[in-house]
Amino acid sequence: MAIEYLLVTYPEQRAVLADGNGVGFTNHTLMLPTDEYLITLGGGGYQPASQDIALSGTSLVKPMVIAFTATSPVAAVPTPIAAVPTPSTASAAGRAPRSARSKTKRA
Repeated sequence: MAIEYLLVTYPEQRAVLADGNGVGFTNHTLMLPTDEYLITLGGGGYQPASQDIALSGTSLVKPMVIAFTATSPVAAVPTPIAAVPTPSTASAAGRAPRSARSKTKRA
């Protein structure tokens, strides 16, 4: 039985299922026996819903590549923004706004 190579791409890591059985994760080259498979991903929110493939004639350097895409934007963790003092908050903190401060150089 020959071993074949499959690369399933997706914007984030998901479980890859071949005929309903977990075989690995997206964005990593997977090794499977030569055969026909129905490929799906774990979770939802992707398209197409499944891909029917005949896996043969591949090599480690030339795997079969199939792609899934997100049906909605992949949730990103928001980056906190540091508070920047405005003239009203700077004067409230007992400081003059930057434009009113003296600009002297230190020796």
